[in-house]
Amino acid sequence: MSRYCFYIDGFNVYYALEGNPAYHKYKWLNYRKLAESVAGAKDTITGIFYFTTMVRWHPDGVKRHERYIKVLRSVGVETIHGRFLEKTIKCHKCQQYFKTHEEKQTDVNIALKIVGDAIDNVYDKALIISADSDLLPVIKSVQHHAPEKETGVMFPIGRTSFELRQNAGFRRKMSEQLLLACQFPDAVKIGDSIITRPENWR
Repeated sequence: MSRYCFYIDGFNVYYALEGNPAYHKYKWLNYRKLAESVAGAKDTITGIFYFTTMVRWHPDGVKRHERYIKVLRSVGVETIHGRFLEKTIKCHKCQQYFKTHEEKQTDVNIALKIVGDAIDNVYDKALIISADSDLLPVIKSVQHHAPEKETGVMFPIGRTSFELRQNAGFRRKMSEQLLLACQFPDAVKIGDSIITRPENWR
């Protein structure tokens, strides 16, 4: 019997699904179901943490994102927010400057949470759902400071990381069959409200 915690890099999963038209319909993903499908029948899930950032300059996207976060919270998934930093960069081809946005804090938030939960003895096994190789140091840190803890990875469908694959204590596969089995219903009732799957997520 093991205690599991799940740490989800929200944008890493989102862009894996967004990047392949065949996977758009799986964005309404129930991470509670996914966690339960990974943990064994005798295992305990002690935390599911969804790390994300609001894209404030796209109001329609924010509304969809807020709806999704509400349904995640309804099944006990905790949301931890980062932020976007506006920055000016220069195009090497046209030599013009333009503004863009860079996601900040998510990697740090994930790392701090995983290490902190290891120190606080919250889990026996931590599963990172991401293919971001920037998370390699946290795996090595847990292995060094809490060798009794296991840190594994689940790569978003269609993505991989050689560094994470080589260093993780265990791996789980995000298959299309798993995504299909772990969808929320099209309409989710929360209290007196009904939250529906966004039309372009169908």
